Amino acid sequence: MDVQTTLILAAAGLTLTLAGALGGLARTRAPLSWHAHLPWNGIAFAGVAGALLAAVHLFNLLRV
Repeated sequence: MDVQTTLILAAAGLTLTLAGALGGLARTRAPLSWHAHLPWNGIAFAGVAGALLAAVHLFNLLRV
């Protein structure tokens, strides 16, 4: 992967993390609505994992 792809992965990871956090907050506000049944914890985990992977890869790209 090059730097551009890594930055896209980092942005996608941060977006998923933010969406998961906001979805979790919305679930606590309205526990019986349609969005309360979506897997917000899994979405947030995927976002954090993607952002962490991109950060480590970006660090390794810039170190060389």
